[in-house]
Amino acid sequence: MKILFFLFLSVLPAAAAQTISHDLRVSLSPADGSLAVTDRVSLPAPAEEFVFTLHRGLNPSAKGAALEELPAEAAARYGINGSTAALTAAYRVRPPRPAASFTLEYAGVINHPPGEQAQEYARSFSETPGVISPEGCYLSGSSGWYPHFEGALVTFRLEASLPVPYGAVAGGLRTRTSAKAGRNTAVWEAAKPQDDITLTCGKYTEYTRHEGPLEYQAFLRSPDPELAARYLEATGKYIKLYSNLVGPYPYGKFALVENFWDTGYGLPSFTLLGNKVIRLPFIISSSYPHEILHNWWGNGVFVDYASGNWCEGLTAYLADYLIAENRGKGRDYRMAALQKYADYVSGGADFPLTEFRSRHSSASEAVGYGKALMAYHMLRGLLGDENFRLGLKRFYADNAFKTASFSDLRASFEKTTGPGRLKPFFDQWTARPGAPALALKSARVTRGNDGYDLEFTLAQTQDGPPYDLQVPAAFYLEGAAEPRLKTLPMREKEATFHYSSPLQRPLRLEIDPEFDLFRRVSPLETPPTLSRLLGASKPLIVIPEGEPGEPWRGLAAAWTKDKANLPVVKADTEIDALPSSSSYWLFGGENLLARDFEAALEAYGAAFGMDTITIENRRFPREGHTFVFAGFNPADPAHSGALVVSGSTDKLQLLAGKLPHYGKYSWLVFDKNMTSLATGIWKTAASPLAMNLAPEAPAPGPYPARPPLAWLPSVFSENRMLADARALAAMKGGRAPGTPGHEAAASYILREMRKAGLKPFAGYGIAEDSAPAGQRNLVGMVPGGSDKERYLILAAHYDHLPAKDGAVFPGADDNASGVAVLLELARHYASQPQARTVVFAAFDGEESGRLGSKAFVSGLPAAMRGRMNAALNLDTVGRLGAGKILALGSGSSDKWVHILRGAGFVTGYDYAAAGDLDSSDQVSFIESGIPGLQLFSGPHADYHKPGDAAEKLDGRGLVKIAEFAREMADYLAGTSEFITRPAGGQSPAAAQPSGERKASTGLVPDFAFQGKGVRAGEIAPGSPLYKAGVPPGSVIIKFNGVAVEGLRDYSAELKKFSPGQKVSVTYLSGGAETAVDIELAAK
Repeated sequence: MKILFFLFLSVLPAAAAQTISHDLRVSLSPADGSLAVTDRVSLPAPAEEFVFTLHRGLNPSAKGAALEELPAEAAARYGINGSTAALTAAYRVRPPRPAASFTLEYAGVINHPPGEQAQEYARSFSETPGVISPEGCYLSGSSGWYPHFEGALVTFRLEASLPVPYGAVAGGLRTRTSAKAGRNTAVWEAAKPQDDITLTCGKYTEYTRHEGPLEYQAFLRSPDPELAARYLEATGKYIKLYSNLVGPYPYGKFALVENFWDTGYGLPSFTLLGNKVIRLPFIISSSYPHEILHNWWGNGVFVDYASGNWCEGLTAYLADYLIAENRGKGRDYRMAALQKYADYVSGGADFPLTEFRSRHSSASEAVGYGKALMAYHMLRGLLGDENFRLGLKRFYADNAFKTASFSDLRASFEKTTGPGRLKPFFDQWTARPGAPALALKSARVTRGNDGYDLEFTLAQTQDGPPYDLQVPAAFYLEGAAEPRLKTLPMREKEATFHYSSPLQRPLRLEIDPEFDLFRRVSPLETPPTLSRLLGASKPLIVIPEGEPGEPWRGLAAAWTKDKANLPVVKADTEIDALPSSSSYWLFGGENLLARDFEAALEAYGAAFGMDTITIENRRFPREGHTFVFAGFNPADPAHSGALVVSGSTDKLQLLAGKLPHYGKYSWLVFDKNMTSLATGIWKTAASPLAMNLAPEAPAPGPYPARPPLAWLPSVFSENRMLADARALAAMKGGRAPGTPGHEAAASYILREMRKAGLKPFAGYGIAEDSAPAGQRNLVGMVPGGSDKERYLILAAHYDHLPAKDGAVFPGADDNASGVAVLLELARHYASQPQARTVVFAAFDGEESGRLGSKAFVSGLPAAMRGRMNAALNLDTVGRLGAGKILALGSGSSDKWVHILRGAGFVTGYDYAAAGDLDSSDQVSFIESGIPGLQLFSGPHADYHKPGDAAEKLDGRGLVKIAEFAREMADYLAGTSEFITRPAGGQSPAAAQPSGERKASTGLVPDFAFQGKGVRAGEIAPGSPLYKAGVPPGSVIIKFNGVAVEGLRDYSAELKKFSPGQKVSVTYLSGGAETAVDIELAAK
């Protein structure tokens, strides 16, 4: 079955009555677009006649049997659809006596250039029913290149012969290859039933990897061993994932095949990707696993289209959604699916899942993919993860290589629940069109002798009868760190519920806050974004009257090149009121309607001053900047409005071309050259399904963490990294230089480095035994290949603070975690050498002013420093959680931003290029002219405290850090050019401890913040800022009267003061500037 970016192109009948075997011998001539075929066709039982279709113009003949072409009306009597009559013809073969096989010979040209078809099967892709050309060939069941029997599955043996250097790829296993007389021959065999035979050819470079009985292949149109290695590794990773989750992989091989035009086809045991698609960095971790999973769903269990396509939603749930869930973005994915349904499905566009065949519009996608995956999500919630996984395995085992329906799916899950128990669920969500809609009508808290009682009423507001729902609810209680979650059964159009709390007062109520229920969401539940406006038909644009409007007229004129969808442009003086039932744009801060729009944005924390605009506590000057804001139409939040203001109007016309690329955002800031400076998404101001029950009600979340249905496999071991970190954190007395614990830690690291197979680096031993205290670095390497005289440094410091007043500092996060990741990377690269030599350095003395790394760099000959591409430092990486991977030091090369972006694309992990700090060992390299970067999981209250313990480490986060670092290291240690060097690099100064600040404000900085100032991620309870009432999220912009541009300034100013001194702190919060006086505490 061919799947075009997960879209089925053909229809199977409800019951595949028979399986037909083909023994094909095919000779292809790419030069003239022709083929010659002999096909011995075998059927399950003898028959008096055989009726099939074949591409027109191939002049078939049947050995020892009569063959005739059938007219359309005769073909229809055999169930053959006449819609393909222009491409194929129907034939009837009559042997002299009933037979179970016959041999067909035919030859001719099949050459339909891509793009010839009027129908587009997927976004941005050309399509062809079949092509044989000098660039390559593509022949599928819809090509009519082999005799197709209506309603039958196929098995086959396919022997394909082509002139050198062409090769052929098909489904099934390749059982033989040969090259002689200037021709390449390959035999492909599929013993299990399939619904299609697809054959491709091209001038391929082949790469292969074996894992047990399975063979993974990559056929690329040009040599690219690095790309092939990535895909082969990913193939093994996802086949392992789905074999464990669903059942054994149904085929003996999976092949990645590069096509000669842009495609995204999923086929039995291989995928056909275009040369642009295949090199997109995110494809390997997004669309590619979806393609692989289709070998179970769609190409392993076939779809009974007559009763509805269950396959696309299930594949999307177990591929696209599961990956998002692994990345901590499951809620966002569900919200987006519900928002698409609300945006695109209305009126006659809705239909039940039992009528979904394939995606052909945004509405059909929102139902067939979005509603379906939400139905599977609710089924999972109903059964629990373990029973849901068991049901998936049973469904596959019961129906492999058979045609299956929603009823078959239900029957497999009912083996756990009991027969008939899930029929109401499936009937409601697959056979009924539409969606429920919920309203929170009232809520009140009373206190009695038994404690607090929260009474609230929910209503189903959709037309028609009520749904049988399991409604998630979150209850926020006074003094509780997390909301309490409860599921409410609701079978009526309106129901009143009670929630009792003996001691803790309910403060806030939320209904389905994590979007677990399929329903029609209110626009107010999701933030306004530009995407709601950018696709509007003939949008209204309102500009200032007269001379102030002239620059904006140019922007309106450049708005679209679509002459059929030009905007309606009016002056602000022509508008009495904004449209109540459509979207609109307001141009210019001078616009008479702008002030009301700005006032509405204050609910999101925006503040509009005469000279500045503050957005989420980031202050921007109006001059030289252009701002774009999305908001709701106050008359109807189903529609949106936007405001554009600018203090640099000379390049406004450039904005029209840029905006379509920023649809997912709520606000944008551009500089005077129209280069993007900042983007963001508003936080939902007030959901109609949430209610504050007291003035001191908390902000939404955080919700309890949920594990994904299955964890994605990794080449890195969570357990091994946690074991390393625990061992280092458990060293008796800590890891301060000169202590027994430090010596034991060094011995442990040395043992693991040698076990991994590291070699001594550049004449140095792995351990510098005679080094002064704080300079005992442990350095090994994996020699490179083609460029082994150039280097990448991977580093982590292993020292920590000395014991103090009887308290031992375990330093689990700082920096046993970094060493654990370093050792895991060493194990990986020891078995996967790169072009350049990778050096692994466990540095000493970081806590004493980078003593170890300074000594290392200063001891390198100048020539060797010049051969070092970069240093990637792992420091404090053990508590990632749901946060972003932070990169410190990105200013040391203008290439870091691109390398980080690539790593983010491939892994899918969020990251932030944070401010530069003189904080860790990468600085020693930067000072010497070598680009350096630190990966960091973020600050916390246990930093340099006895509470930095191993049990608080995030094992999954360590895996994410390792995977992210690996993507960066692969690039830096590969064959790419050296990245640019930092400006003004100097030899490292003499190894002297840097000044250490002794005072504290209680601010835990948000390193991901990229505006001016320092944003407080947290405020430590009882700290000076806490006592002064400074809330988390505030941005410090001045410290004792000195402007604070970033973390470096803040740290430098704080070092000037001692505990007990009084200072003033100026901060932004809620768009307002406030100054407070505090008395500094001891660090």
